[in-house]
Amino acid sequence: MTDILLAGILGYLVGAIPTGVIVARVLRGVDVRTTGSGHTGGLNVTRAAGLWGGVLTTLGDILLGSLAVIVARMLWSHPLAGTAAGVAAIVGHDWSVYIRFAGGIGLAKLTGCLLAISAPQWLLALVAVLIALALWFGLIRFARVHRARSTILVMALAGPLLWVLGFPLPVILLGTLGGVVVMIKTLPDWNRDYWVSIARVGS
Repeated sequence: MTDILLAGILGYLVGAIPTGVIVARVLRGVDVRTTGSGHTGGLNVTRAAGLWGGVLTTLGDILLGSLAVIVARMLWSHPLAGTAAGVAAIVGHDWSVYIRFAGGIGLAKLTGCLLAISAPQWLLALVAVLIALALWFGLIRFARVHRARSTILVMALAGPLLWVLGFPLPVILLGTLGGVVVMIKTLPDWNRDYWVSIARVGS
């Protein structure tokens, strides 16, 4: 249990590094938390600091997620140390202690964590990520499902998808629990859209 706790603390502190805030401030001198959705992930940084800002943020978040898992697995032998670090890294990204518990959604962090923990099956993990992206895009483009709702629906399928692809328990747990964290952070967007729609119908 001590190993898991320490791995979780490490993962949180690494995952909480606010890549998007740093990139937007360096490139454009803006606070991404006051722009667009207020999230600190790649999509909102693209709005605030341009395409390259969004790309740098996304890559940085993927690398930090991978780093958290890799270091935890190097330092602690418990089979779930990487899982704990990965889930905690996503929590840190979503509610960062460095920026007063603001943050992003955590999709890039989850991707990085999955790629790292699935080694040497990282190519298969990449396939899982691409399947999830295709499903997400399909829900938005063809089923006309709102982006936040699409994210929640896809994250609900993360664990089952990893299980179908034959990944071991630590990977499945990371995908499942990390997906739950993303769903929790995304849920307010679902609720806001719903009540805005009701207000418009009633007006």
